[in-house]
Amino acid sequence: MSSPAALIATAKVRAGSEDAFAAWKARHDAALAKFPGFISSDIMPPDKHSDMWTIILNFRSTSELTAWQQSKERAAIIGELLPLVAGGNFGEVMNREASDSAQPETTVTQVILSQVKPGMEDAYREWCARIQDAQARYPGYRGMYLQPPASNGGHWTTMLRFDTTEHLEGWLAAPERAKLLQESKAFIENEELMRLATSFPGWVPINPLTGKGPPDWKTALLVLLGLYPIVVLELRFLNPLLRGFNSSLAMFIGNTLSVAGTTFITMPVFVRAFGWWLFLDKTSPRWATPRGLGILSGLFAVEIALFWRFF
Repeated sequence: MSSPAALIATAKVRAGSEDAFAAWKARHDAALAKFPGFISSDIMPPDKHSDMWTIILNFRSTSELTAWQQSKERAAIIGELLPLVAGGNFGEVMNREASDSAQPETTVTQVILSQVKPGMEDAYREWCARIQDAQARYPGYRGMYLQPPASNGGHWTTMLRFDTTEHLEGWLAAPERAKLLQESKAFIENEELMRLATSFPGWVPINPLTGKGPPDWKTALLVLLGLYPIVVLELRFLNPLLRGFNSSLAMFIGNTLSVAGTTFITMPVFVRAFGWWLFLDKTSPRWATPRGLGILSGLFAVEIALFWRFF
């Protein structure tokens, strides 16, 4: 079975040609999406170490990547690019293994899963190119990864990278982005957002209106609310069953069950129940935060009372 392969291309875009380059990227991606074996594309802007744009294309196999390189479709699309790059130079290097486009050490990544309306894929690609052109001009931008769905009707995956949370949130809150998102309603049925490099990845969602997660202290209280009874029940019922086990193994089993219970049982329930409290905004009543704290305090007291006689 052939191994995945990547094509790494670099180009210096002429000053003033950024919009034309974004439009070219949309046409380039549209041609790629129809080619056998194409998996994903990644684009990274110039940084302090280089003035070159980098485009990484991942293919299922070397033979399919070679077929793309030798195709008339690629020849035509590269011909459109050359007037936009300094010196007409567009360098390409083949990598025998698929690339994960090694990211800078400090990045924050926003993952966006988009459900595109049937037949609107080309409009979506063109829009992606325009939003890419816009976000590339914001401080801290580190690149965008785009992967089409594996099957018809699947989700498009976008990974948007910035150097810091502040810079990412600056772009997410930008009026320019809000205008582009309004346009996208014509061809995107729904979107799901998730941020990597958070304090509680996978346990709490991102507010789709702001692109932010809830305050860490609120999430921590919900984790405690669910974790406390799990640990108490383990001490009461599981530990006696593990007395013959090595302490290291017994602790591992207990921790595994605690994490699983928190991830798949308590947190999903509590996030739904306290969604009104986790995601407050300027329109939320002032009593929302103290009310949530009061309810949690009462629940903690109930838990302690219920388990008081366990020990």
